[in-house]
Amino acid sequence: MRRGAKAVNFGIIYGQSPFGLAKGLGITKEEAADFIERYFATYPGVLGYLVDTLAMCRQQGYVKTLFERRRAIQGVRPAPPGLREPKTGTLRMLNVPERTAVNAVIQGTAADLIKLAMIRIHRRLREERSPARMLLQIHDELLFETPADAAADLAHLVREEMSAVAELSVPLKVDVKVGPTWAECEAV
Repeated sequence: MRRGAKAVNFGIIYGQSPFGLAKGLGITKEEAADFIERYFATYPGVLGYLVDTLAMCRQQGYVKTLFERRRAIQGVRPAPPGLREPKTGTLRMLNVPERTAVNAVIQGTAADLIKLAMIRIHRRLREERSPARMLLQIHDELLFETPADAAADLAHLVREEMSAVAELSVPLKVDVKVGPTWAECEAV
């Protein structure tokens, strides 16, 4: 269920067409178009974000992450009001540069957050002379190796540093799992 909801949310935000959504959900194209309309009616801030991001990109030639890192993007078209086609009133589908602009802000900010968290955690591990070692970053996850008797302290440190990496309007939720192998990790 969570995976499906995540796919729908990101699909719509990144400009998935009613055809693509219909195919993914096994519904008609008309039902998918209605779903997208209801989504934006329920979450008008998302449509506002899309409009603002595309307008800024078109005007400046780049988008910025929350931490001001820029990505140059060309090919963003002038946006009709509310991203709606003037003749039909339907939502305009985003082209590749437009999807890239929207994605770059979201994914770029996520990348910035995980990199800052890694720096904070690395410093803390060194300061506290922890036996733990950061092994791997996978998207928004970090994998560590530590002796079993240090796992609880590491879990606390990781949760503390990752959740405090930035002051946002919503809290950063951090899930920590511990186990003897990567495959056997369980939430703590």
